[in-house]
Amino acid sequence: MGQPPYETSDNPTSENRTSCRDRTASTATMANECLSVENVTRAAARGTLFTLVLRLISFVCTQLTIRALDPSTLGTSIQLELILTTILFISREGFRLALTQNVVPENQTVAWLTIPVVTFISGTTMIWHLLFATSSDEVATDYRIAGVLYCIASWVEGSGEPAVLFFLRKLEVPPRVEAEGIATVAKTVATAVGIQFLPSSWTITAFGLAQLVYATIYTFYLYGRALSTPDWNEAGSPPSSLSVFLSGLDGNTCYTTFVYTIQGFFKHMLTEADKIVLTAMSDSYNQGVYAMGASYGGMAARILLQPLEENARLLWSRLASESDKHNTVHQNDLFRSYTTLVKLVLYVGLVFGCFAVHYTGLLLNILAGRTWGSNIEASNILAGFCVYTSFLALNGMTEAFVYAVGGGDTAATEMTKLGLVHTATGVAFASTAYLFVGRYGTLGIVIANCVAMFIRSLYSLHFAVAYFSKSQTGERSPLLLDLCPHPVVLAAFALAWLATRLSLENLAANGFHLRLEIRNSDWLVQTGWHVVTGIVFLAGIVLLVGTFERRFIKSLKNMVQNRKSNSKDQKATRQKQD
Repeated sequence: MGQPPYETSDNPTSENRTSCRDRTASTATMANECLSVENVTRAAARGTLFTLVLRLISFVCTQLTIRALDPSTLGTSIQLELILTTILFISREGFRLALTQNVVPENQTVAWLTIPVVTFISGTTMIWHLLFATSSDEVATDYRIAGVLYCIASWVEGSGEPAVLFFLRKLEVPPRVEAEGIATVAKTVATAVGIQFLPSSWTITAFGLAQLVYATIYTFYLYGRALSTPDWNEAGSPPSSLSVFLSGLDGNTCYTTFVYTIQGFFKHMLTEADKIVLTAMSDSYNQGVYAMGASYGGMAARILLQPLEENARLLWSRLASESDKHNTVHQNDLFRSYTTLVKLVLYVGLVFGCFAVHYTGLLLNILAGRTWGSNIEASNILAGFCVYTSFLALNGMTEAFVYAVGGGDTAATEMTKLGLVHTATGVAFASTAYLFVGRYGTLGIVIANCVAMFIRSLYSLHFAVAYFSKSQTGERSPLLLDLCPHPVVLAAFALAWLATRLSLENLAANGFHLRLEIRNSDWLVQTGWHVVTGIVFLAGIVLLVGTFERRFIKSLKNMVQNRKSNSKDQKATRQKQD
């Protein structure tokens, strides 16, 4: 971004006129590549915006569902959600990583391998579920039927992955966002209808039916959009026969996919370890409280952090590929985008860890109603998830970089290292959970998650430091120094945490922290003061960021705006060609 990756001479001598023409041709090629990187950057920014809209829709729909459920009913669905996410993650994560890192026509057939993979995994899981849920009582029957529906839904959704990969490889995010948005709304309606009209003993089955509705609409919409795309027949259509399919499989891509899948399985188990521990150690009530905290506490991760990570991974993968050709320019672009995006999510995490943590009771009363808002356990769990968001933000973005640039010939080595780190992190999580769950209950699982995310982040940062040190070009500030927010801003965040904490304690002393009484003048005054305190400090921090982080602000703006300098260079190059 910044300067063009070439130099020109306005007055070439007659002796070097031929070499000048060669340089002009090279200039055009490099300018086109520079513009290509710009297009990738803008596509990533647009993808983040589209996905943000989807996450907002998803949050509103989830919100409507939570308000209608009690903790025990909500907790029962955790095991089924774990089944669903595990099937889908194993079936598609490795393919997404491998096929978006190396976008060439030779490996497009590999995308269709996702269908037999998800068929095998979902079918095996369904058999296991039916054998495991053997009780004949009414509750177990409801759970068993719902489990079958979740397995079928995972197969239907997983079967749409070739269409997803087709759009991902083209950096066309809107079709997938539209599919998820429409399917999410349909799922919410189906859940409400199912809870309303099915017998009360079939509540979990209503969730299963709603998930099947989601998967069906999601998959059919994606294939409909893909079939209407002109280049689907060339870049994404299924093989005409089994022999063509087998002969078209790229061996290196299949191997890379396998490595990513194995490594991703351990990552997924670590990510879902909290649900596994919770299922084994807690009753449905505590599971429901935790599920509520995960739903609201993970709001930032689902709405903002996850789309940022997905699109950053695509951006960094392309920039890393370009840097192999023109190291100086694109390595600097990669470095600048990495430090900017990591610092951005750090600021998001600090806002949640220093501000939102003290407003969870009020938030629950407004969004989830009095049943949840007056629950001190729910408020504490949600506060814990606000802190967890800070660690999640750092880990998610830094680990996205590892997956984006850790491919190629060194993919197996890097993924092996990451797998070892995840194994060590799993041990740390289990040890921490064992120590804190007994003392703090479900809040101890949140603490263990924070420890796990911090360990994973340390390795990802180590990887980034080593990666950029190998390609050090020109004058560049140390990576970790560029990532850290300005000390003055950090001090302001600490002061803001203390001020809002004292304000919350004053609110709690009068018994107003778990209530919503807009007709009570005392509640309005004290709660209003508590809210104003947070707003004032947040506004002050924004001013400090604008003052002390001008370079960061400029880099952030450059990532979402058109580069005028590059556009002018491209125009000048075309004029020279003409």
